[in-house]
Amino acid sequence: MDLKSEHRGQSTVSPEALGAPIIPKIEDINRKVYEAAIQPGALRMDAWHTCGTTHCRAGWVVTLAGEAGQKLERFFNTELAAMLIYRESGSPINPARFYDSDKDALADMAKLAGVEVEVAE
Repeated sequence: MDLKSEHRGQSTVSPEALGAPIIPKIEDINRKVYEAAIQPGALRMDAWHTCGTTHCRAGWVVTLAGEAGQKLERFFNTELAAMLIYRESGSPINPARFYDSDKDALADMAKLAGVEVEVAE
C-alpha cells in the first residue's frame, strides 16, 4: 500500500485507517462540562471516573463525547483524550487544569462557560 501522496510527506491514509480513533467535537463544550460538573456529587477531581455520574473534569469531557470519547480514552488515556476533545471543540486547555481542586476546577469551568459565580470567602 502506498502511504504517500504526490506531495512529499503527506499520507493518503486517514489516521482512523491506521487505528487511531476520531477526535469528537463537543459543541459549546465549556457550558456542557460546567453544567454536568455543577450537579450535586458530579465532580470529583481526584479520580478520572468514580461512577457513571461522578467524574473529574477530564472524565466529564470524555463522557460527554459519548462512544467516540470512550474510544479515544481507551486508545490514549483520559488526560490526552480530554485535551484532544477540548482542542477539537475549539477550546484548548492546559492539562494542569485537570489537577485543580474541586473548587478551583468549578471556578475555572464557570469562567469559561461565562457563568457569574459568587465565591464564598
